[in-house]
Amino acid sequence: MFIDKETEQNYILENYPEVTDSRLDDNHWDLFCSTCNIVRGFQVVRKAYTADKGQYSTSVNWDAPRTVYFKCPVCGTYKFWILFRLSVPEVREDGQTYSVERWYKVTSIPNDGSEEIEELPDEPASLRTAYRQAVRAMDANAHIAAAAMFRRALQVITREILKATPGNLANELQAVVGTKYNGVTVSQDFSDVGYIIKEAGNQGAHPDDDPDLLDFTQQDAEDLQNIFMELVSELFVVPEAKRKAKDDFLKRRKIKT
Repeated sequence: MFIDKETEQNYILENYPEVTDSRLDDNHWDLFCSTCNIVRGFQVVRKAYTADKGQYSTSVNWDAPRTVYFKCPVCGTYKFWILFRLSVPEVREDGQTYSVERWYKVTSIPNDGSEEIEELPDEPASLRTAYRQAVRAMDANAHIAAAAMFRRALQVITREILKATPGNLANELQAVVGTKYNGVTVSQDFSDVGYIIKEAGNQGAHPDDDPDLLDFTQQDAEDLQNIFMELVSELFVVPEAKRKAKDDFLKRRKIKT
């Protein structure tokens, strides 16, 4: 519970990511479109505010969170963010303190990240679940939880897909090198990349009092997601792309095999 306005503002600053740099103007924001798979200028199509109703009139509560609806100008898909706008003091080069408008995102619906990787196998369902929860944790600014779920997704791959004997994850990663799955021979690079994910997940849960590891940032989580994508690309995405290209070519050229 908040005891005063200062407590509320400090909570927002500490717990929600600042997204001011994504705001172009009142009607446009640079956002990631998971359908187009690119960052582009989204149009603001609607805004919803909290209103304070008095005895004779109704006024907007500008300090309350607001909902902003965004639409991709190319594919037409849309999403909405719940945002806070704060006036934050900032010291400029002239030494004077100015009040600056900053924006903070509470959440995105649906999530901003690519919540689904189509090429992931449907079974076991726990793989898609772990990846989906990692993306949702990132969106909720819970970066340590995201690291743990990326590690969990990796373990599902080694144990349930590549059939490594359950044990130490580092040993599982080494054990699957050379095995074949989906027409791909698992490489040492796969194991090395997996080791990074394993260690990052461990650090998130057990930083071992190292001051450099106590904070797992948004950038850390985004980098870890990119590393995870490198791993699943080798095993799932690239083979599926090759298969689809071959099937499309055979169909287009009416070649029967």
